[in-house]
Amino acid sequence: MRKAGYKKAAALLLVTSLVAGTALTGCGKKKVDYNMGDDENGGGGGKLASRLDVPESYNGKLEGINADTGLTDVSINATEIEVPDTDKMSVLYYELNNVDNDYKKRVCENIFDVSAGVYVYNWDKPYKEDIQREIDSLQSMMEQATSDDDKSYYEDYMKSLKDQLKTASDTREGAGDYSGDTFIGSVGDNEFMVTFYGSGDDMSTGGGFSLDYYPSDQLIQYRPKDGATSVYCYSSEYSDEEASANTASISAADAEQKGTDFLASCGISDVIETSNFDLLWDYSDASNSTVAAEKNGYMVTYKRSVDGVAPYTPNIYGLDTLATSDETWYDTMDETFQLGIDDNGLISAYCLDSFRATGDKKDNVDLISWDDALKKLPEAVNKYYTDNKTQYSTIEFNDVRLTYYKLKDGDKYTYSPVWVFAQCDKMEDGSLDKDYPIQLIMLDATTGDMIDLKDVLNQQTYDSSVVDSVIDSDSDFDISDDSLIDETDITDTDDADSSDESSADAIDIGDADIDMGDQDTTE
Repeated sequence: MRKAGYKKAAALLLVTSLVAGTALTGCGKKKVDYNMGDDENGGGGGKLASRLDVPESYNGKLEGINADTGLTDVSINATEIEVPDTDKMSVLYYELNNVDNDYKKRVCENIFDVSAGVYVYNWDKPYKEDIQREIDSLQSMMEQATSDDDKSYYEDYMKSLKDQLKTASDTREGAGDYSGDTFIGSVGDNEFMVTFYGSGDDMSTGGGFSLDYYPSDQLIQYRPKDGATSVYCYSSEYSDEEASANTASISAADAEQKGTDFLASCGISDVIETSNFDLLWDYSDASNSTVAAEKNGYMVTYKRSVDGVAPYTPNIYGLDTLATSDETWYDTMDETFQLGIDDNGLISAYCLDSFRATGDKKDNVDLISWDDALKKLPEAVNKYYTDNKTQYSTIEFNDVRLTYYKLKDGDKYTYSPVWVFAQCDKMEDGSLDKDYPIQLIMLDATTGDMIDLKDVLNQQTYDSSVVDSVIDSDSDFDISDDSLIDETDITDTDDADSSDESSADAIDIGDADIDMGDQDTTE
């Protein structure tokens, strides 16, 4: 089981009832349609679920699984089947977002105090005053360091900064036409950095932007605390750190509204809030020992809204059927907008703003019923697992839903209705880790055809050599740091095929969330 302390989940009630005579031998509790009129809103997915005859839950075994799949048993054990709370679904068309100069100008001028100036950040020739400020801060940390290792690290870092100081620029360059990719500006008494991704023709991994306090290793100046030399700021969702109640004056609802308003000002209006967690400030001293933790502010996450529904955006790193010999990393280009907000307003952002709606839409498309989806599922399992082997000998789909998923259609993209059948690990509290499926089959909800996940993701991939080069060039990312690996993030392999001993020690890297909105305290 996986650790449940930082995963949002709800306990679900197991219910079984009517016998369903389909390609599965199982039973499901049916939803009762109490809506006798033509109410367009429905309730709890009631109208759409009723029309497609979707049960509340289902428990049954798939029949007719071929030996070529390597699977001995495939079943469904879903205690809740999720259906959108609507009466219809559509196919919506999108194109890649153009992160052009106008886009960058709009974002920057909705963040920074323009009257104080907006400047290009030159990575090759940084601003002299910025380097000197880092030197002054580092000198203070060196004086407080207690271990020889820490002192040696600070000395090496100091030497590097002094070398940079020799060629640093005496002045900042103005933003001009916003043709750059990184900008510095002021918000009140503090400086922040905005970095854009996917500019120009480089949209291979999506577009968007991030906002961080500048310089990040001096976030402690934003919220100083006695005895602390640095601070990390991140969502409390990812920590079991005990801290007092949130001390922010702003409420969670007001923070959510501020975030919605900010995104709209940047031209990002078709989003829906999916989570809102306390913002945790983790303070450390010069020896990197935690001295305090407190909650102040909120980390609000939004996703693209497709007709008012957040699409399915699983993290696919735990799917062993996607393993390749050439070390290709599959990129899902999921659109997520994560904003850190406190009493002063926006203090961090990580926005994957990869697509824009074209305005084209197939409204109220015909969808296959639940029974038809069940009939199509064994065929899809046979096809997928014959070509894509898994280390598991048995599969139990415990996360079943009708939802939207992003697909590529020629040079356009669509958010289209799909039936999802996923297996997810259970966490310590018994809930499912639905963000990280370990098995996944999707059916086109308009035709019942299997969606070839590998083929879909192959259209938006990047080679691991690119990632390796980034890691090698970034001294901040120390992959050898054992503290980055949590023992609780090691996949429970009890349910895997015990004959495959080589996979027993596999580590699920899916839980190693890297939140680019977090503040790093070293550079």
